[in-house]
Amino acid sequence: MALAWHARRSQLALLFLVILLSIFVPSSDWAWVGAASPAVHSRGGEDAALRYYTSALRGAAVSASAESSHEFRSLAKIHYRAVMLRKHHNFGGASRVYRQAIQLQQERPPAAEVPACISAACSWLNLALTEQKSNSLVAARRTFQDGVAMVQDLMLRDLHIWVDGQNRLRSSSPEALMCPRVQAALGWLATLLVAWGLLENKRGNSKRAKVLTQKAAVLDGSKSKVLAWKALEGDL
Repeated sequence: MALAWHARRSQLALLFLVILLSIFVPSSDWAWVGAASPAVHSRGGEDAALRYYTSALRGAAVSASAESSHEFRSLAKIHYRAVMLRKHHNFGGASRVYRQAIQLQQERPPAAEVPACISAACSWLNLALTEQKSNSLVAARRTFQDGVAMVQDLMLRDLHIWVDGQNRLRSSSPEALMCPRVQAALGWLATLLVAWGLLENKRGNSKRAKVLTQKAAVLDGSKSKVLAWKALEGDL
């Protein structure tokens, strides 16, 4: 009975990981990433990096092109390089590259094409998923914690929205919550929380997983369906 339960939970974890990657890295992107790719620093390589990164941001980036800002192009190259390392199963190298992206976002002005909180969420999420691929679960948990904290700080700084101690969404003005950029930011933060909850569930912390998923559902109603998963059932 216990073995069947653990097997079921593992299957659910794998299923959600596949769904998560399919949402943020469409199959069409993996097709051209997997092909023989030009060097990142060549014009063709830079175009490929911009296409990948723009797609990975799922519509949150605007006006991404060869004339994009230096900050956006730098992040695109870093993320593309990390994907190529992951393709070759060099998860340690990919993790280091994602940390370079995070450091870049901490030290330089944000890219004009995308809210800083979204670009940060994309980097932290990919870092955590990469660490999980290398079975560095403790590091992945710490990454989720740090990522959620940084994303919330940036949402407060740039978008003037925050989540209070009672898990209620607050903003400087009611209409701010209807802004498309704010909605996109909330969706990314919710995705980080759900992915973190999945990790906790994998480690046997089902109650913690449910709390994180409930917080995500407050931010993004589409995440509420995860609460119906058998693996997350039970009293808090």
